[in-house]
Amino acid sequence: MPEPTPYAGSVAIPLPDDAAYRRVIGTAYDPDKTLHVVKMLAGTEDMYGPAIGLIKAVFSAEGVEPKLRQMIILRTAKVLNVPYEWQANVSLSRNNGLTDVEIAAAASDGPVEEIAPDFVLACRAVDEMAHAGTLTDATLASLLDRYGSVVTRKLVLILGWFSLLSLFLNGCRVPMETTDKIGSMTSPLG
Repeated sequence: MPEPTPYAGSVAIPLPDDAAYRRVIGTAYDPDKTLHVVKMLAGTEDMYGPAIGLIKAVFSAEGVEPKLRQMIILRTAKVLNVPYEWQANVSLSRNNGLTDVEIAAAASDGPVEEIAPDFVLACRAVDEMAHAGTLTDATLASLLDRYGSVVTRKLVLILGWFSLLSLFLNGCRVPMETTDKIGSMTSPLG
C-alpha cells in the first residue's frame, strides 16, 4: 500500500508540556489516550476550543456516513502526504467499518476506482480540492445529485477541514503515535 511517506524535514514544533495540556484541555486530558494531534491543538491555546468544536461537528455531522468521512480523511492524508493523519485514521477507519480493500483504494496513486461509487466520488472530490483548490462542475453536480445541498455543503466543509488539518499536522510535523491510543474509538476525541 503506497501510504504517505515520513516527514522530510528535521525541525518540528514540539508538543506542549503536560502542564500546558492540563491548562487548556482540563480534566479531559488523559496522557495515555490523548492523541498528539489534540495535544498540538492544545498548544494553540485560545484556538483550541473552536478547533475541537469543529472536530466534534465533523465527526457527528447529520447525513454524513462515518465511512464516507473516513474515506475523505484517508484520501486527504494520501494526496497531501500526511503520515500522522494516515497512521491515526487507518485504525479509526477500521473502527468505523471500512475494509482493507477500501483503505487500500484510498492509498492508490491514481484515481480511486473499483469500490463503492459514493467512496469513488468522495475521493475524486478530495483529489480535485487538493490539486485545484475547487471542485469541477461534474463532481459538484454529482455531489448535489447524490446528497442534496445541505449535505454537500457539509461534505465540502469536511473536505476543507481535513485539508487544513493536514497542513497543520505537516507544518508542525506532529510526531507519530508510538502506542495504540485509538483502540476501539471512532473519533479522535473518544
